[in-house]
Amino acid sequence: MQYINRILKKIFISALVLGVFTVKAQTGENVYPFLNIPVSARQAALGGDAVSVRDYDVNFAAVNPALLNAEMHKKISVNAATYLAGSKYGTINYGHAFEKGHLVTANVRYMDYGRMPRTDEAGFENGEFGAFDAAIGGGYAYQFEDEWTIGAQVNLINAKIDNYTSMAVAGNFGVSYHFKKTNETIGLVARNFGYQFKSFNGERENLPFRVDLGYTKILKKFPAAVTVTAHDLQQFDISSEYDSNGQEVKLTRKVLDHFSLGAEIFPESVFNIRLGYNVKRGNELAVVDQRSFAGLSAGFGVKFNAIRIDYSHVRYHNAGNMNMLGISLDMTGNRY
Repeated sequence: MQYINRILKKIFISALVLGVFTVKAQTGENVYPFLNIPVSARQAALGGDAVSVRDYDVNFAAVNPALLNAEMHKKISVNAATYLAGSKYGTINYGHAFEKGHLVTANVRYMDYGRMPRTDEAGFENGEFGAFDAAIGGGYAYQFEDEWTIGAQVNLINAKIDNYTSMAVAGNFGVSYHFKKTNETIGLVARNFGYQFKSFNGERENLPFRVDLGYTKILKKFPAAVTVTAHDLQQFDISSEYDSNGQEVKLTRKVLDHFSLGAEIFPESVFNIRLGYNVKRGNELAVVDQRSFAGLSAGFGVKFNAIRIDYSHVRYHNAGNMNMLGISLDMTGNRY
């Protein structure tokens, strides 16, 4: 009974802290949307929103710092993607474990939107301009009683559109509980709360704040790991007003749009196959009378001694999709 009381107490404290962040943080998706793009090829293949995968993969610590663990010690991962409309996206993530449950991570994220024609009010071209977003940050986590981990992360963000620049500071705070005996993990994270201290045009914009809750389980009788994520819980209605048929979106879809699903086949072997589905993306990017497969994602992972290679393909629309490649290295020289 005392053990159960301790667990309930920690859940209450964690929920209380996240509630404070939720109340104080700004909501909205007006600026720096690149912060919510999948941080790795593996996360992209699992539906794009996973916040509860707790294993060797240091990339997930950049999304939920409470997923940091000893298996991420001295692991570094580089991910690059060809994104929509010719944009280029990349991340670098590193983890380090100290004694007595103390862990740290360092992260870099970059989005290059390419070159675009500069036009005046009349539509005449006058050269070209570029745009980019970048974030660099670090995080800390503390693991206690084997099962519980809490973590926090701070990111400094810089963005530029032509000659206009902006800067902001954003934070993530998460908590995870790992059931080692049953290979289950629950992760809860508040992401991208912060403050834009330099705006593009003198008017401060909101950061893409969100609260995500995830569950991951490695199955016993079948070689697969299943991940279910409920995302954007800070706001109930995140759906478009009308569906692809022009009908008003109903309550059922508004609930389902908060979920993304992922499955990893052979999760503990040298070769993995990954599948995912993002309900909101599938609903909003569907094309009437066409089979576009919007919302689906797939990928694989393969390891060679101390190196792991991950690839994913994400279906957005017939007009544009994302391919992402990740390379991870165990700098201790051990095999994955």
